[in-house]
Amino acid sequence: MANTNIPQKIYEAIIYIMALDDLQRSEGSGGIGTFKWQDWHWTEEESLFWHNMREIVAPLLEPYANKKTITTGQRNTIKITIKTLREYAGYDVGGHRLLFKIIAHGEYSDWAVANIKLGTPLAKKSGHRKSDSTVALQPTVIIQKNLLGEMVLIVFNPNTPTSLRLPEGMKFVKVYRYIGTQPPKSVHELTFYANAYRGRLAVNFEGVDLSGKEKIFVWFAARYESNNGELGVPGGMVFAQILCNF
Repeated sequence: MANTNIPQKIYEAIIYIMALDDLQRSEGSGGIGTFKWQDWHWTEEESLFWHNMREIVAPLLEPYANKKTITTGQRNTIKITIKTLREYAGYDVGGHRLLFKIIAHGEYSDWAVANIKLGTPLAKKSGHRKSDSTVALQPTVIIQKNLLGEMVLIVFNPNTPTSLRLPEGMKFVKVYRYIGTQPPKSVHELTFYANAYRGRLAVNFEGVDLSGKEKIFVWFAARYESNNGELGVPGGMVFAQILCNF
């Protein structure tokens, strides 16, 4: 196991940081008002540190992918941020051993997103199992962009986090959403929105009344549909506030 399991390739590292941040800030085992980071026995400071690092690198994902637009200063910012996060989260002197806490207190889906194999049942299982049924595969959703009236999602199989291709035998990755001022009671309250194309989906909020005084949020989750029409179990939910001009 590497010091933090953050990939060496920059693009993959940014995706990894974003996905684990969405997971650590998702609903915890205690229900509404609790978080995954609490299940893992992270402190609030540790959770906030990871999230702050995500806030730095996430806006630079697209410029990095389009290498013609990224500046030398932005490249240096990404490298320094990832290095800082590795040192903070790692198990060397002064590190917070964040992934070891996920090993000790997390579950299968947590280990998959965090790419943790050593010390977990994933160490004995291949990430490309042909025997995987649709039910066993739960896609991960991250919010790449949150713009006025629009969001851009990335959806991928946590067993192969560096690829946005559909797993073998899958026809669609279906994205569901729930809009409201309070969280849904379960993932089953989300309704189908659209199929992600090549692991990406632009979401708009046409027809949604955003003129009220309360903040409006949206929750997303995704699940696979196999070539024979079998629907899988939805993955974990992510959420964000819907931005508007009001």
